[in-house]
Amino acid sequence: MKLTPSEPDVETLVRRIEDGDIDLQPDFQRQEVWSRSKKRKLIDTILRNWSIPPIHLVRTHSGELEVLDGQQRLTAMRDFFRNDFSISGTIEPLDSTIQSLQGKFYRDLEPSIRRQIQTFPIRCFTLTDFRPDEPSELFYRLNEPTMLTAGERRNALYGDSRDQLKSLVDYMVSIGLDKTTLGFSNSRLAYDDVIARLLIFIEAKDLSEKSTESKVSERFRKGDAFSKELIVRVEVTLDEFSRAKAQAPSIRLNKANFLSWLAFYSRNPSQAHLEDFFATYCNAKGRGETHHYIDEAKAVFDDRSRLRVADVSSVLFRDFCLWFVYRYTYDTALPHSVSKRVIENVHEDISQRDDITFEYSLQQRVYPESWGSFS
Repeated sequence: MKLTPSEPDVETLVRRIEDGDIDLQPDFQRQEVWSRSKKRKLIDTILRNWSIPPIHLVRTHSGELEVLDGQQRLTAMRDFFRNDFSISGTIEPLDSTIQSLQGKFYRDLEPSIRRQIQTFPIRCFTLTDFRPDEPSELFYRLNEPTMLTAGERRNALYGDSRDQLKSLVDYMVSIGLDKTTLGFSNSRLAYDDVIARLLIFIEAKDLSEKSTESKVSERFRKGDAFSKELIVRVEVTLDEFSRAKAQAPSIRLNKANFLSWLAFYSRNPSQAHLEDFFATYCNAKGRGETHHYIDEAKAVFDDRSRLRVADVSSVLFRDFCLWFVYRYTYDTALPHSVSKRVIENVHEDISQRDDITFEYSLQQRVYPESWGSFS
């Protein structure tokens, strides 16, 4: 990997950001998580002519410049030039010159002060000629003291698979699967993490495939592209779930149950009743013979949705609960990959024995060898 140093000034960097020459990756980096006070502190640092940490940029294989490290600093500079926040003159240690600028926006500054900010040099390193895992390793070392999410670390693994993941998240948001409909945002790359795990499951054709952070990152570290068929399958899954979610817009999800719903809808896109099942499930209450069993299945699903996304037993149990409710809600065939026998065995356990719970039966019946295959 080659790192080429340069020292552009603040005005040049902001202009290149506004012109689209430098991609801040607002949808794929850590999001704009700096508070206004922290942004003001950065401008205060520039006004004092103190140094700030270097910016690291990646020259992608397509020739674009993306921010690897320093997104928050560049965002603060851009926002100040946009007059989104003013200067604070109360930051310690107090400085009389900066105190005189209290409350002033960029547009209000004297030309000499503007020039001082505009011409402040920023040390930059541009990465080229790298292997897919090298930017990630540098990003990790630069941010080692910071608590990064799995998605944030994985985003620095440059390669075809990462680009495909970014495109899928773009597509997902474009069809309305976003904070307004899901109930959580892509802050800290939550969507990227869910879609990455879904890709791993479908590629392995098995929900019991361990989707731990290390396993998922190992796949993306290779940089090899996912098959075109797999990408299309995920797009179809997102389409199916988007239509289904539109029928129950007020229902909020988290990463764990969103992943399970996507896995459910990816199992067989031509399955009957898929478009209305999400709303039916959310509003369903057990009735008739299976009254308690549907309610218990939903209770286990909810409970396991509060646990870790990558926990294999939780992934399998959540998936089973969805298919259990589906089986006893509609009189229709199940996909070949879904074991009707296991569903009926659990139903038989809890209908014939009063001394066991629904989850206990799952612990005896639902495990990697009996459940979770996509084939």
